[in-house]
Formats: sequence, C-alpha cells, structure tokens
Amino acid sequence: MQKSKTFNPLAYSDFRSDTATAPTPDMFAAMMKSSLGDDVFNEDDSIKALERYVATLCGHEAAIYCTSGTMSNQLAHRVHLSNPPQSAMVDIRSHVFNYEAGGISFHSQAAVYPIMPSNGQYLTAEDIASRLVLDVDVHYAPTRSISLENTLNGTIMPIEEMVRIRELSLEHGVKLHLDGARLWHASIATGIPMKEYCSHFDTISLCLSKGIGAPIGSILVGSEDTIKKARHFRLLFGGGWRQAGFLAEAALWCIKTNWPTMEETHRQARWLERAFRQVGCHITNPVDTNMVWIDTSDAGFTVEELMAELAKENIKISGSGYAARIVLHYQISNEVISKFVDVLRRMSSAPQMKVAVDMANTPLASCVSESDGEISPSTPAPYYGLPSPKKLMLKRSDNKPEDDIFEEMASPLPRQTSFEECHHNKHKVTAKAVHAKSSCLFQETNGSAESLPAISNSASVRKSRRPLSSSLSSPSVLSDSNGRPANAYGSLSRGLLERIEKGQEDEDGQYKCRYIDQEGLTMRRTQSLDLVETLEQAAYEKDMEQARIADAKKMTKLQYHLSHNPASKAIKRASVRIVSLLSRESYS
Repeated sequence: MQKSKTFNPLAYSDFRSDTATAPTPDMFAAMMKSSLGDDVFNEDDSIKALERYVATLCGHEAAIYCTSGTMSNQLAHRVHLSNPPQSAMVDIRSHVFNYEAGGISFHSQAAVYPIMPSNGQYLTAEDIASRLVLDVDVHYAPTRSISLENTLNGTIMPIEEMVRIRELSLEHGVKLHLDGARLWHASIATGIPMKEYCSHFDTISLCLSKGIGAPIGSILVGSEDTIKKARHFRLLFGGGWRQAGFLAEAALWCIKTNWPTMEETHRQARWLERAFRQVGCHITNPVDTNMVWIDTSDAGFTVEELMAELAKENIKISGSGYAARIVLHYQISNEVISKFVDVLRRMSSAPQMKVAVDMANTPLASCVSESDGEISPSTPAPYYGLPSPKKLMLKRSDNKPEDDIFEEMASPLPRQTSFEECHHNKHKVTAKAVHAKSSCLFQETNGSAESLPAISNSASVRKSRRPLSSSLSSPSVLSDSNGRPANAYGSLSRGLLERIEKGQEDEDGQYKCRYIDQEGLTMRRTQSLDLVETLEQAAYEKDMEQARIADAKKMTKLQYHLSHNPASKAIKRASVRIVSLLSRESYS
C-alpha cells in the first residue's frame, strides 16, 4: 500500500467517497496479463473469467460486466419491466431512485413508487406489503419489481428481512433486485457469504469501483436467460465493450486482494465515530461499515469550518451546513485518521468555539460541580433536559465568569403586562427621529380614520431597532401623557411625542405609554413604532410591485395586439414608406 502514494497521494486523504482509490503497481502488473479479445463478439477471455468468477461467488448462473452501477441497475430493471403498465417499488433514499436520472421511468416505461422505511433504516416486509399494487384495479400500475439496497448509507439490512421480502415477492410473482454496490462490506461485517445474500434475489448489481477499489465497472448477476437478455439491452444502451480485458483483470485482482481488507476499514470508521461523539457531533446513521454520517449542529462548528481546518492537512470530506458524510476505503491509512482526530480536538478546544461547544453539551450533562460551577460531562442526562440555571455558570477563556446565560433560556416568555421582562437594552430616540417616523401612525377624528402621508422612501426606515412592545390590542378608552382619555392612534401618539420632546423618561430609560380600559384595570403598552413602520413599508412595496406587474401585463397585451393587428401593420408599412419618400425628396 505504500507504493500507491506515488500514483495518487490524495487517495490517502480523500474521505469524500470510496471511489477515490487509485490503481497500484500490483494492479497494473495484473492488467498487463489481460487478453486482447473483443467482448462484443464474446471473445475477451479476461472479461469472461471475471464474469464466471463473480457468478460462482454469488451462486448464480451468469454475469455481465458493465461500465457503471447505474447501467447494471438499469439493465436489471429493463429486463424485469417489459410490459407496461407497470411499476417498480424502491427505497426513497436509494441510489436507483435519487441518483440515476430517473432511469427506470425513462428506460423501462414504469412508474416508480418510493417508500420511506417505517424504522428509518431499512425496508421491511410490512412496508412492502402495505404499498404493493396488485393487478386488480385499472387505475393503478401493478408492481412488477422491487429494488432493495444493501448496504444503504453504510447501514446493513438484516438478511432475515430480505428473506421475508423474498417470500412476499414470490407469493405475488414480483421480481426482486438488489443494488449491492457495497454488498462486499455487508458480507465482511456480518460474516455472511455473498452466495447466501444473493440467493434471495433474481438479479444483483455489484460495484467494482467503490470499496473493492477497481478503476471502473460494475457487474450484474442473474440467471442465464436474464443475462442473455441484458446483453441485448447493454448494446442498446451503448455499453458494449471492445478490448476491455485489462479493466476486468484489475477488477478481479481487487476482489481477491482488497476485499479481505475491509474489516480494517470498518475499524477505522468506528474510531472516527468515537472521535466525533467526543467533540459533540451527532451520528445520524448507524456506523455498520465504512460510512460515518455526522451532524455538527451541537459541536459548535459548521461543516464548512471543519472542511477548512481539514484542508490544512490535505484531508477532504463532503457536506454542507451541519451535515457531512465521511467515507473510508482501503487506501486510508491510520496516520491520516490520527490527523483527522487531531483536527477535531483542536476545533473543540479553540477559544472562539469553546463557549459554543460547552453550550451544546450542557443538555447532555447531568451534574455540575458545586465547587467551581464547571460543567461535568461525565454522566449524560436526557437530551432535552436543561440543568438548573442557577448551578450552571460558563466561564470565558480569561476565567471571568459570565452572567447566567441559561437564565433567559429557562425562564418563561415575558408577559404582556410586564414591560420590564422584555430582554432589550436601554435605547433613547430623539424627538426629531420620532417626528420623521410619525407619518406611519394613523389619526382618528370624529370616528373616521384618516391616514397621514405614508413613507415612500425605503431609505428613511430606521436602521436601529426600538425596544419591542407587547402584542397588538384594541382597548376602547386610552390615556395620553396628561391622563386625559384618548383614542389608540391619535392623542396617545401625540402624547408620546410630547414626552420624548420634554425628555420625560421612565425609571428604566424607556419612553412608554400605558393605556387603560374603561374600568382602568388592564395595563398594556403601545404598539411598537418599528412594527408599524415595517408593516407600512411592506404594504407600500407590495402595492408598488402589484402596480408594476399590472403595467407589465398591460404593456405586453398592448404590444401583442399591435403586432397582430392588420391595421397596425398597414399603418406601420405606410409610415415607413412616407418617411422613405420624405427622405428621398429632401436629398433631391
């Protein structure tokens, strides 16, 4: 494996897919022994040897070597789906449904019914039976094939469930296909022979360029008649080989050499899984084989930040936001795994991320040290339970304790009747600024509402936020700044402006008006000016957009009528002639 570094050193640090493996010198040596026959004429001995070997390994009669897993999957479905109307049942997360460009519908003229597993991991016989379409109602396309995938997202499907689904398919005469692109991993992880897995399926697609490590190709396994028909469709799809024996020799060498090393790859995946858990990441799928699916939302960093740090060590992963997939293969060394873990440790202990990481881990901490208030992650607690806010005191990097940041999270929402419970800093506004915004208020006189001039310039909207007020309310009798009864949007608003002009503040530095109902018992705050401004501006922009769209429709309609009106065309032609005649006369 050390020799491979001279060919593709990135394979040792590329966790994006197990297709990142590169040919090795030993593989090239095996490729030099290939035959030179033409596979279209069935004369390539190397390809025939590979097909016989895999067919025997899987316990089936024949096999056909294809360019890709997409082609082998599509060939299997095209053979099974030959008489529309028909449908295929697939896992909603499967490769054949999501990443093969809708090939089943295009090539086989079949409807596709995706199913979400009820257990969230793999399809069960109950999932299939509940969605199986029998040929009893002309409104529906009957189910003619079922496609399973093992492994799917690195998770192994139990063979017991495969047996139950096989019994169901035989009962109703439905073909059963297995996308076994990474079935090699399932066989190594469980110790179940490939022949035992494949004996429950009519066709099996096996990828040779993923975990196995071959440069290219997949192979479809099935009965003699099935493979004979698949050869016709392979040529129809443009997938016939010529002198491709050297690729078959490379694939055969990889099966015999790299397949047994998958157990070490699985051990490395479990190593990384523990490292991710230690820094606060969630593992979103069971780590059964060579894939680790993570969610970094509680770890204090995004996948992009993780990718940037890993790039410094020439390590590549795929993902975005807070979700990522890490895929291991036989060319990942233990040294690279150690570098990966070191990057995770550095990120979890970075000063700018420490508070975020601690905050993310606090729901998992069931005990807090009484002596110094530090978080103790030794004993996990229920995920949704928050520790006591009074016990929990996070510390900055300079060892200065902060205020209890969880007080706000654990306390109930502020009541409408208590302005002091709103979580906002003191903020003063000048009378000039408020007067500039007073046009967004409404004035009510003699029982009829009259709106003042609206704000038409979006640049005039306040940049800084005022303190938020409570929810909207509609009391019938209000009190202005002088204690006189007033309406909601007239005298009260003017009274608020008068208090701001005179600099009259309340004890907490806020300019507030309280209004009282008829019995003077209920206290509420006024509506936020910012909210009114926002609503006013949104309404204005909506009206302008509607007017613009209406004008555009009118113009389009007018242009259409002008362009299709014979009279308009005649006037246009006459105008051109008149202009041309006048031009000639002016020159003469």
